[in-house]
Amino acid sequence: MNTKLLPLLIILILMECKKENETLTTSNQEVFFQCDYINYAWVYQHSGWIIDSSGDVRGYKLPKVWNFVDSLGFISCINMKRNIEQLDTTFTKIDKDSLAKYVDKILDASKGIITDPKTVMFDAGSTLFSGFIYDSKSKQYKQVIIKQTGDQFIDNKSTEANEIYNWMINIR
Repeated sequence: MNTKLLPLLIILILMECKKENETLTTSNQEVFFQCDYINYAWVYQHSGWIIDSSGDVRGYKLPKVWNFVDSLGFISCINMKRNIEQLDTTFTKIDKDSLAKYVDKILDASKGIITDPKTVMFDAGSTLFSGFIYDSKSKQYKQVIIKQTGDQFIDNKSTEANEIYNWMINIR
């Protein structure tokens, strides 16, 4: 073997190993995506939908008790299950291949730069598009902000987040 090619071959092998380790483990993960709308102006409004591991897009409107992510972006598995129990409408079903395509983008989207909130409207409320990464050790979901629109605009600058957002806005 040519000794000049050996360092290049080692680098390529190491790069490929890193890619394999950086995959989203989806077993035991019930929720992958959420679209959540809240408006406190005039009359309180809270509605949205969740895409689960079966590809079902199920919605909620004015849930009695809703568990939000904490200040670090985490929600426990138990609280996520409580939210799932409040889903009262089935909108559609995402086919398996399409769901897998966008689930595969969540990890890279989680590495995107998140912009500071910018006020762009008043009294319109906010719609937050999110993905989730489940950690089976801590039994928590980590929210990945894809984009927030409405009164406060927040953007995830990653290409993957943009692709997920463009897909999510066409669901329902």
